[in-house]
Amino acid sequence: MKTLTPSGAGVMLERDVLDQPGSIATIQALLDEYRFLVIKQAFDHANDAVSFLAQFGPINEASTRTDGSVIVDDIKESKDVFRSDLALPLHKDGILTGFDVVLVGIYCVDFDQVTGGRTYVSDSERALTQVPKPDVELLRTNGIEGMAVDSGDYYREEYVAKWHHFPAFKAKAGRAPSLHLGLPHAPGEPESWRLRVAKVEQERSDEILLSLRNALLNDEFVYYHDWTAGDIILIDNYAALHGREAFKAQSRKLANIQVVDS
Repeated sequence: MKTLTPSGAGVMLERDVLDQPGSIATIQALLDEYRFLVIKQAFDHANDAVSFLAQFGPINEASTRTDGSVIVDDIKESKDVFRSDLALPLHKDGILTGFDVVLVGIYCVDFDQVTGGRTYVSDSERALTQVPKPDVELLRTNGIEGMAVDSGDYYREEYVAKWHHFPAFKAKAGRAPSLHLGLPHAPGEPESWRLRVAKVEQERSDEILLSLRNALLNDEFVYYHDWTAGDIILIDNYAALHGREAFKAQSRKLANIQVVDS
């Protein structure tokens, strides 16, 4: 099976995989092996995508979500970066919202006259092997500090404008600990969050996070998806990180659906 990154992560599937007997078990096995999947033109409506994800576990039904998803598009009146046409760096869902998200589904509701706006996924487990070992060990030992900059209701209130300590690695049952963080925004970008390595000077934190960024965004490990309405990306939230490009669009609407740990 041809993978979507040279490192061996991600596969592209056709819609008919959903109609095959044992499709959920098949898709779970593919996720375990390949970390993320793309299913082309899988569903006609977001609620169909939510019903599909619910077969993998409990759906996040937080008050910030409607019918099991949050629609992310360019809301002109919003001051939040998260709900805007600005970039979001690579990240793991759930850290600043307080949910243990095991599987992320990103479903394309509409994608019309868009410049930019691709979703990208990094094979973070394999990319980490390219980060200097002292940097990785310092991350493991010290953890990270993060804060939400967006002041809307998406992030937990206690994380807004205040630094909080988090482990930089977190274990899923039966697996070794994996990256548990988001990259900081690039210099000069409007921020949805801020992040630094805990217990080190800013210069050392910047150095570590730059080496991490360089590895995660290396062409060997990253896949960029050009959306078509109906597509869905399924991401093992413990094995891959995802982000989005800045964009300009007539309409770009993606539904973020989260399966949380039961």
